[in-house]
Amino acid sequence: MKRLLAGAALSLVLSTATAAEGIAPHYRELLERLVNINTETHNLAGLEQVRQLLIPQFESLGLVLTRHRLAQDGREVLSFEMPGAQPKVLLVGHLDTVFPVTGAFQKLKDQGNRLAGPGVIDMKGGVVLLLNVLAQLKEHGGLDQVRVALNDDEEIGSPNSKATLRDLAQGLPFGLVFEPGLEDGSVVSSQSGVRWIKLTTTGKAAHAGLEPEKGIDACLDLAIKVKKVAGLAQAGKGLTINPGLMEGGSKPNVVCENASVTFDIRFRSLADWQDVSSAIRKIGAVSDVYNASLQQGSHTEVTQLAEMPLLPVADTAELLERIQTSARSLGQTVGARAVGYGSDGNNLAETGMQLLVGVGPYGGGMHSDQEFMLLRSYQERLSLITLLITQLSHSQKGTS
Repeated sequence: MKRLLAGAALSLVLSTATAAEGIAPHYRELLERLVNINTETHNLAGLEQVRQLLIPQFESLGLVLTRHRLAQDGREVLSFEMPGAQPKVLLVGHLDTVFPVTGAFQKLKDQGNRLAGPGVIDMKGGVVLLLNVLAQLKEHGGLDQVRVALNDDEEIGSPNSKATLRDLAQGLPFGLVFEPGLEDGSVVSSQSGVRWIKLTTTGKAAHAGLEPEKGIDACLDLAIKVKKVAGLAQAGKGLTINPGLMEGGSKPNVVCENASVTFDIRFRSLADWQDVSSAIRKIGAVSDVYNASLQQGSHTEVTQLAEMPLLPVADTAELLERIQTSARSLGQTVGARAVGYGSDGNNLAETGMQLLVGVGPYGGGMHSDQEFMLLRSYQERLSLITLLITQLSHSQKGTS
């Protein structure tokens, strides 16, 4: 029976692939409208505008909307599923981007064999692809096997929405995250864990020319600590440490009283993170600038601002095998790589479901004003993900 179902699904996606070139006009127009609305994570008005554009698209397929309003004003997660559905597959997307409201990179541009624009692959193209896949599934009665979840704060680690996403994942064996594929079309085999750690140092202000001996330089202290912490990185092990944000001081002629640095730390082993965390706290406990005449030194507080769990290989292995099998049946090849970037795959890693990140269309320049989608990647993914979901709908976790 499974073989017959797989054969029927294969016929479906092959006919789709033959009939379509790139993106069908309806979905091309929708993508342009979405890209042309700025949805930087903190642009709540833009995010609401995009939600209002998308909701009727999902509802037209017969899916029922549930709004999961969050404690933060204007924030919400949208979920969709068929009435009485018993879903097996969670389809995950996000509506926010990293691009500010101001700036020249605001609109979709047609570049022949590719489309360029803010969020065109990360991940408005992924959301449009998700809708297109659902439309294909509807034709063959497969919508009762899926649940869709769309959030609006993924680009800052989903601090408001991650609990809701985890609730929506409960009891579902499979999850597909419509982040873009890597540049060569590979999907993600594992994702690094992420922590943002802030060091805040307090010293003592004084006039830098008149009586500097009465000061304790927090900026100098922090500079020493930044070098120490950065030295803990081990790039060969995937342990990276980036002091991405530094602030301190008030004026050049005042000894710096307050300074801070926020580190982005990525790791592939929980033991590595535990070692680094312990080392950072020891570094923070030392006064690297000490004023002997005052018998007082700098003081540093260490605070964790953000956390995304590891997505290990074990959590992607089954779906990776399945998508590669599906790809071969379509004459495609799909590779897989470990990546350092975070996604909602990280946030769902501890739910017990099998996950696959990077099933969306791909291109390059993500998070830059060069972001683009390869048009051929959209058609490849449409055929592949339609087939994959159809096969998952008629299978049990842990079996082929």
